[in-house]
Amino acid sequence: MSMVRFVPVLLLAIAAALFPSSVHTIFLDTPIERQLGTVQKIFYFHVPLAWIMMLFGVVCGIAAGLQLRRHSRVAEAIAVASGEMVIVAGLAVLITGPIWGHASWGHAWTWDARQITTGLLWLVFVAYILVRRYGAAGSERLAAALAIFGAVDVPVIYYAVKIWKTTHPSTDTVGSLPSSMWTALWPALGALLATAVAIVWIRARQELTEMDLDDAWVDAEDLGAAKGEAT
Repeated sequence: MSMVRFVPVLLLAIAAALFPSSVHTIFLDTPIERQLGTVQKIFYFHVPLAWIMMLFGVVCGIAAGLQLRRHSRVAEAIAVASGEMVIVAGLAVLITGPIWGHASWGHAWTWDARQITTGLLWLVFVAYILVRRYGAAGSERLAAALAIFGAVDVPVIYYAVKIWKTTHPSTDTVGSLPSSMWTALWPALGALLATAVAIVWIRARQELTEMDLDDAWVDAEDLGAAKGEAT
């Protein structure tokens, strides 16, 4: 078990090794796109962040469902940490996307179906975290319902382009990339994913520690009250 504690350190070390070479490859080795120019380099960050956002959206929904059914503290901690990562990665997606969209379409926001469903996902998980943090007693069901709804929205985001035939690039575009772009995309994805998993891991451990401390305070208060009654 002691070795497990070093998993986040290992992941962050991997990310630290990948980031410099990834940035070098993206900005110096990958050719500049003819129509969009240098702004196309956002692709190498926008796409991995979108994948990370959707991945942890699904993880949060599954973990929240398990917590609701089995009252698992581990599942609850993972759900909260994953929900926070969805917010962070989603915010980055919603910032980089309009920058790329402005260069591609001339408008930062076109009310594209994928834009709308991504924005909805982000708002749902913001609501989930707020309910988990500040909701009254018994709000766990509402929070879990929000997380599960967010997880269901993930495949909608993925297939939005095919369903509504929007202007957003198709999901098939990534698969048709030339080898030079894949060479730049994979290290960026690896570095960002390793960082995200490490942060979620650390936050989940913090959540578990906070739960243990809350229990310790309650036990201490009960013990003090019992001693006071005894005297």
